[in-house]
Amino acid sequence: MNDRYRGIHDARRIVMVNPDDLADLGIADRDLVDLVSVWTDGSERRAPGFRVVAYPAARGSAASYYPETNVLVPLDSVAEISNTPTSKGVIVRLEPAPLR
Repeated sequence: MNDRYRGIHDARRIVMVNPDDLADLGIADRDLVDLVSVWTDGSERRAPGFRVVAYPAARGSAASYYPETNVLVPLDSVAEISNTPTSKGVIVRLEPAPLR
């Protein structure tokens, strides 16, 4: 539950995003969002209810923990030689989480 390297405590369902990207998206630090995978097969892959953490990540990227976000990885998205899932190369969009 604690990531001492990144300063995250008591949380796994978080998504770390560059503060400038959050400003561009109109999302505030600590907002709740759903992560939605963007893929070409027309299926919706959604990981609901993630807390946004403003983090000095590279612009245009987001980072979260596995296995909480495994649902976002399409089964047919694999590396050419090793056939391992492309977990670090999944394109996602952030959508405001509905009130639950």
